[in-house]
Amino acid sequence: MSRTSRTLRTLGSCIFTAAGLFYVLAPPNTTTSFFDTPAPAVMWGWVFAIGGLISLAGTITRIVHIERLGVLFVAVAAAMLTAGQTLVMFADPITWTRGGGTLVYLGGGLWALERWWRLGLDERAINEVADAR
Repeated sequence: MSRTSRTLRTLGSCIFTAAGLFYVLAPPNTTTSFFDTPAPAVMWGWVFAIGGLISLAGTITRIVHIERLGVLFVAVAAAMLTAGQTLVMFADPITWTRGGGTLVYLGGGLWALERWWRLGLDERAINEVADAR
């Protein structure tokens, strides 16, 4: 694994952790008003933050199994965020920024899901080598 790849994954994990903390500490007003509670934003915020921390730990220690678990958390949080924002988007008049932002969340979640899938291939290869010993 290249240093650039590892650096970018480390930064990405830190950013997902920070994003999660923002949702936990300052849930968005539109989401809170739509659901009449900040709970959904706080929930996906915790999942983002925990996923970012687990992914960061896996990246730093170079343990694929741990990184993969963290990336799964990030993909689940992205799905939660996308679902919530889709409901908000269709309840209020759709704007270009809300529609575009919702699609960005979906795209980011799909990228995380692809990373999770690819790490699974690496994980299986590692397990096969370990089992062969």
